[in-house]
Amino acid sequence: MAKVNGLNVRLYVEGYDLSGDANALSGLGYTNELLDVTTLDVSARKRIVGIVDGEISVDAFFDNASSKQHAVWTSNSGKQPTADQEVLVPMGSAVGDPSVSLVSKQGTYSVTRAPGSAIAANATFSANGSGIEFGEMLTAHDDTHSSAGSGTVVDSGAATSNGGAGYLQLFSLASGSVTVKVQAATSSGGTYSDLVTFSTVAAAAAPTSERLTMSGTVARYLKVTTTGTFSNAKIAVGFTRL
Repeated sequence: MAKVNGLNVRLYVEGYDLSGDANALSGLGYTNELLDVTTLDVSARKRIVGIVDGEISVDAFFDNASSKQHAVWTSNSGKQPTADQEVLVPMGSAVGDPSVSLVSKQGTYSVTRAPGSAIAANATFSANGSGIEFGEMLTAHDDTHSSAGSGTVVDSGAATSNGGAGYLQLFSLASGSVTVKVQAATSSGGTYSDLVTFSTVAAAAAPTSERLTMSGTVARYLKVTTTGTFSNAKIAVGFTRL
């Protein structure tokens, strides 16, 4: 793997692409609470892992257009949303590039105005129920499926045995209903079976997002598949091996 720049990073929140408003991401990571269990019979501290936490802080330019950052970050009748927020951050533009994902609560939203500069905004998203999850993108930023079909196969290098978590961001759907799946196979040209099947979404329900988990073995090769009768489903999907 090589060092990369930040030119191809994107920010997806609850089915909205906020990349055109955000200008910086910070604190994008997780922490393990370390509990001191030092006893009398040792000469150095001993610790065990406690609660896992994670957070993403987003700096943005204030944008009050429809479906942009201000509308999304004040979607609770002009206040911060209280429901869970699914966040997906692609760290590159290609299928198979790293992703950062979390189910979160939006903790803060603030706006700053300074003379001679654009109005700025900031929001923080703190993990809720699971820490930040590092995985890989199964779409190239976002992909548009004009009808039912499959995406590019991702070679993860090896199978794993501890399950996984899939993140879907569905930005728009022109018509019909679509079901998005993550599928896996032991060889790139082999038989693919369903790992994660996201909820079926009708056009009127877009934009939307969802996180689903599965247990057991995750085969080496992964891909996104869409089924249903629909047109132009614009989606982004990330998957984390747990």
